[in-house]
Amino acid sequence: MIEQQTAIAPQPQTQQNVATIRDVLRNPNFVKLWAAQILSQTAQQIVNYALVLQVANLTNSSTAVSGIIIAFTVPAILFAAIAGVFVERNSKKTMLTLTNLARGIMVLGYLFTNPEWGVGAVLPIFYIITLLFSAVSQFFNPAEASMIPLVVSREELVPANSLFNLTLPAAQLGGFVVLGPLLLSTVFHNNYNGLYIVIFILCLAAAGITYFLPQDRPDATAAERRKKGEKVGVGEVAAGATEIARKGYREAGHELAEGWNFIRRDPVIMSAIIYWSIAIAVFMMLGTIGPTFLTNIGIEQSKLFYILLPGGVGLVLGVLVVGRIARPDNREAMINISLLAAGAALVLFALLYPVLRWAYTALGKSEPPETLVLAFLGILTLLLGFFNSFISVPAQTALQERSPEQIRARVFSAFFTISNAILIVPVFFAGALGDWLGYAQAIFGIGMAVILIASFGLYRSRHRRTAGRVAVPDTNTGSPQNGRSKRYITQEEAEAALTAGSPAPRPLLAKEQQQAIKEEEPAGERK
Repeated sequence: MIEQQTAIAPQPQTQQNVATIRDVLRNPNFVKLWAAQILSQTAQQIVNYALVLQVANLTNSSTAVSGIIIAFTVPAILFAAIAGVFVERNSKKTMLTLTNLARGIMVLGYLFTNPEWGVGAVLPIFYIITLLFSAVSQFFNPAEASMIPLVVSREELVPANSLFNLTLPAAQLGGFVVLGPLLLSTVFHNNYNGLYIVIFILCLAAAGITYFLPQDRPDATAAERRKKGEKVGVGEVAAGATEIARKGYREAGHELAEGWNFIRRDPVIMSAIIYWSIAIAVFMMLGTIGPTFLTNIGIEQSKLFYILLPGGVGLVLGVLVVGRIARPDNREAMINISLLAAGAALVLFALLYPVLRWAYTALGKSEPPETLVLAFLGILTLLLGFFNSFISVPAQTALQERSPEQIRARVFSAFFTISNAILIVPVFFAGALGDWLGYAQAIFGIGMAVILIASFGLYRSRHRRTAGRVAVPDTNTGSPQNGRSKRYITQEEAEAALTAGSPAPRPLLAKEQQQAIKEEEPAGERK
């Protein structure tokens, strides 16, 4: 528990006085934790941007860029479960401080690489440091989430979590899309070492802030066990760490299996997960191919900023609009149509420069102006971000609504594990395809694949709605004499009629309809 002399116990709220965001911002311990999250998440996104661009600049290969993204992704699959169990056994404050400090020190490793050594020497160093950085980050996230209930009251959990959930997309927009590109192009003039020093300072500041959080003392920590008279040496610590790893993998496997079994029995949840994963993969693949794509059309890689910023704006606009439009009866169609539109935007993204160049050549002019090309590409990425929100928000809502509370966390755990595992294949495939066929051709192919997947999803959705219709007597004509006068309503309409007290019969399954109609037909009309 948190020590009484350092913790500031929040005052309980009454039911009439519901906690608000303003209330949690008056809590100094929460503000420290939130500030540490902002700094660390921003540092994470700047690292992502710097590595993607620097590796693309060093190698001129999208396959090499794919390797960096995979290096960030693999530890989330391998260590997330162990990290959660390990954090439960140790001080959250200590974990937050040490992980931020460790990540800052690791970033300094990028400073000691020299491009003159050659790609074969520099690239493995980048991959190893990135793997270690991402592995340590897996311990930061559960420690941070577990610390929130220790510094706020139960009534303040909802506004506190709302602020933390808002920070991630804000950090992505601020770090990857705005701050990283802006510092690189204006302050450091394409000197990546300057960015890595900024990242080190941000991580060091986050570690310093978490150091002043109240200390929690789990019973399982080595210090507390020694106070009880237990022997805790190197051997015991090693044995305990091994057991934590085993327990983490066992629990992760069990929870993943339970979540997956539930997911595969619900076609709506399965579709939501697949399309949400595709939406994430599309943005990641565009980030993989984007830098080299710009180089091939004669634009500096550092100007990727002018394409990514509209995408972030589109994400924000989409989040603001989707809540006003999405309803339970249109979410599935909205996801499919948005995915179809995203595929069309990718196709236009690939065709834009060749079409502009052809048009300017036909007018007797040279290459189209760089400003015009960036403006049109920015408009298309803005649309991609907008459509992405119309996929991710309804998909997340579907997962939350259709998953029972007792299994919801496992469903989301299964989703993130599956999504990260699936992401590796298309990201690497996109990079290799770009190096092999060409980057415009790769983006065009990805766009066409997304269009085909969305079209198949629309077909399946329509087929499932048709198959799910049930037979009830026509209320205008009374009980029908035969099946020809039957009217069909959906399962949801039948349940609503029963709830309202209407004399609707028990709905028939789709396979029972034809048999019911045949049984009601006069014998002379049967063939």
